Amino acid sequence: MSGQRRAWGWATALRGGDTTPWQDWLDRADGDGSPFASTVPGAQQLGLLRRLNVAAAAEGRKVPEAIADRVLSASVSGRGRGDLPLIGEDTPDRFGLRPVDPDALPEDELIRVAAGLIADDVAATAAFPEPERSLVERAREVRRPWVKSFVIVGAQWRADAVRAGLVAQGHRPGGRRPTAYLLADDLGTVLAQAWTARAFDQGGPQWPDFLNGFASAGHLPPRADLPRMARSASHKYGADRVAVVLDSAALAAELGVRHLVQPPRLGAHAVDLVRRVGEPLGLLVAPDRRPHLLRTTLGERLDGLGGPDLTVPRRWETWLGTQAERTRHEIAAAGYPVLGDLDRLLPGPLAQSPVLPVDGEVLALALGLLLDPVVPPLKEAS
Repeated sequence: MSGQRRAWGWATALRGGDTTPWQDWLDRADGDGSPFASTVPGAQQLGLLRRLNVAAAAEGRKVPEAIADRVLSASVSGRGRGDLPLIGEDTPDRFGLRPVDPDALPEDELIRVAAGLIADDVAATAAFPEPERSLVERAREVRRPWVKSFVIVGAQWRADAVRAGLVAQGHRPGGRRPTAYLLADDLGTVLAQAWTARAFDQGGPQWPDFLNGFASAGHLPPRADLPRMARSASHKYGADRVAVVLDSAALAAELGVRHLVQPPRLGAHAVDLVRRVGEPLGLLVAPDRRPHLLRTTLGERLDGLGGPDLTVPRRWETWLGTQAERTRHEIAAAGYPVLGDLDRLLPGPLAQSPVLPVDGEVLALALGLLLDPVVPPLKEAS
């Protein structure tokens, strides 16, 4: 039983903020401890808490015991292995999963635990009421008859932000016989926006798997198929009332506003963290609540974080170029008015080293959200 006493000693030390790796702890003469729970925490939970202690110490902080206990008692979310036993714990009669060194675990295993904890925090915000809109905000939501009739369509991640920004400036979409403005960009950017929207809505595959699935099928995902969006808008509003927007400043001038509000800028690692949190969150809240909760918590919290924007790897350069040329040709052939230059739809040469989510960077963001959990605005203001 000395191995178990050593495991309890390490777990107790981690609860107090220790950062000693497990293999080093095994060599300590004073490393034994007593149980404080029914079972020794799993290797993922212990490894995550040690990394959290390291992150806190780097900022001159200490992990509160309540947060440490949350980590140690957390479940492992998503597909994959369950709680893993510690190597050296000395449980010869154990069946099932092989013992592991927590510090040798892939970072993906630690992210799975962190994602479940962050999902719990995000789900908790659903119980708080939405802040009441001010009189000015309510007045802006009333459509003014002299405002140009319009609607905004396009990649959901960007279109939602533009619509909300226009309402905040007193320009509510709608009206009689509106013009449908289709927001467009270079196809690589539109694909990244499509994957980002999917991360907030339903999670889904990793960025390379997302691209590979559609590239193998030889077509674009519906969220990035601009000609399809244009046709849908023309059927609904009339072919003569669809305009393609490749110049945000030109659209702002046409609508009579100062600027178009853009969505939060989430780097590659931040979008991937949202994707991972969305999976366990889907088990805690209704599907129609998930996107809004993620946008108002992680979307706002991670704005400007997560490294550079996603890019498409060069292995899909031919597919991307072919789809971009098709997109440009179909939009030009349909004769839609264009604000900007249609050539902007075409991606430039792809970088030799693409920007992809990196587990270590995703974990670093997750550790920050464990140290400083998302808090509803009303609670924060109290």
